[in-house]
Amino acid sequence: MHPCKKKSYADLPDDFLNLVYQRLTSSADHSSFSLVCHRWLHIQNKNHESLWDINNSTCSLRKSADISPEDFSRILCRLLIRFQHLKRLSLSRLPELTDYVTSQSNFFGSEVQYLCISFCREYSCKNLSLIFSLFPNLASVNLTHSRGYSCRLPITAKGLEVLDKSCSSSLQTVSLGNCRGVTDYGLQVLVKCCASLKMVDLHNCQRITDEGLESLAKCCASLETVDLRECHWISDKSLEVLAKSCASLETVSLGHCERITDKGLEVLAKCCASLEKVDLRSCRGIRDLGISSLVQNCQKIRSLTIEDCSNVTGLGFLGSPKTLTHVYAENVPKLTTEGIKAMVSGGGIQSLRLSGNAVTDEAVIAISIGCPLLRLLWLDSTHEIQIEGWKAIGLCPKICEQGLRSLCYGCKKLSGLFVDNDFAKELFKRERPDVHLI
Repeated sequence: MHPCKKKSYADLPDDFLNLVYQRLTSSADHSSFSLVCHRWLHIQNKNHESLWDINNSTCSLRKSADISPEDFSRILCRLLIRFQHLKRLSLSRLPELTDYVTSQSNFFGSEVQYLCISFCREYSCKNLSLIFSLFPNLASVNLTHSRGYSCRLPITAKGLEVLDKSCSSSLQTVSLGNCRGVTDYGLQVLVKCCASLKMVDLHNCQRITDEGLESLAKCCASLETVDLRECHWISDKSLEVLAKSCASLETVSLGHCERITDKGLEVLAKCCASLEKVDLRSCRGIRDLGISSLVQNCQKIRSLTIEDCSNVTGLGFLGSPKTLTHVYAENVPKLTTEGIKAMVSGGGIQSLRLSGNAVTDEAVIAISIGCPLLRLLWLDSTHEIQIEGWKAIGLCPKICEQGLRSLCYGCKKLSGLFVDNDFAKELFKRERPDVHLI
């Protein structure tokens, strides 16, 4: 071909077209791409990896109240046949499937790794069996129900057994939040062959006890994340088994587990040195000793939540590692000013949430001095902060632009601000000339 001869889009190689398609960001652009010609349609089919994402608010099928299970099953089959390389599929808030899908399943691709069927109150165990059997290579399954959802047939041991048989070798993450039909036996059925599980979400599965958690721990030594919020029957006994069996744990959520005490936290901290994020919200059996065990033994810890922990003063934070960047401590009635000073003693805090009478001028000044990396400071019920405290807040060097905008637009009664920040000065002069800048 002569070097000066003009090339058409038909001369572009597939590899180049793949790169073009992958750089498109909107669904409208993806659709336009496929309308160019059959070859470009084939490129789209090959690169299309996600269908009906749960966060996609434009999905017309979710908005339609008239579509029947039969019609939806036919639509799904056509799309699964067309898109042979799907990686992610969400059936959340969509009609249940019929047996028609089974008759077409031999024509589907088998690359789906993430399946979301959360908030599907009409799915029976038969439906779940059908769905799981279609996708043998699942690595992640989300079965979460919304709180208060009245499920006709919630996920039970039978449904978990089907999941286990269908994809036990590939399964790495399972979300069962608010599935109140899940029992110790159901969890045992699921985990007996799922040694590769890395994340399990059991929040608000209120029928799970120490027996179920111990089974999970013993079968899944590779666990990195476990969410046990509102599993009210969990105690130190099973937490210790979890800690000793799963040394690779990085994230543990124990919110509202009131049977957990400092004893369980001590074992967790000593056995799981890689812990990065711990949620102890409303764990009223926790005291400063448990907090101290975490910050002294877990040198990678970066986030700690003690909201509504009624027996914590904050002194357990003394000597925290610099890796601790996020602390959430709202509504901690025994929190003291000295406890707040201990929280910031590591010098790495970037995000801090506090409330109550312990938030005094002395505490705020300690925060402004001891947190050079601070980007978010959330204070509630700050009746004890006087002029010196607010001056210290205004002089924090790392308050981000978003925080300053929130202060500007949200504090309607603000009349004066101590600030040494060019962006803040320009913002308030332009938007809030009524605020006196000092």
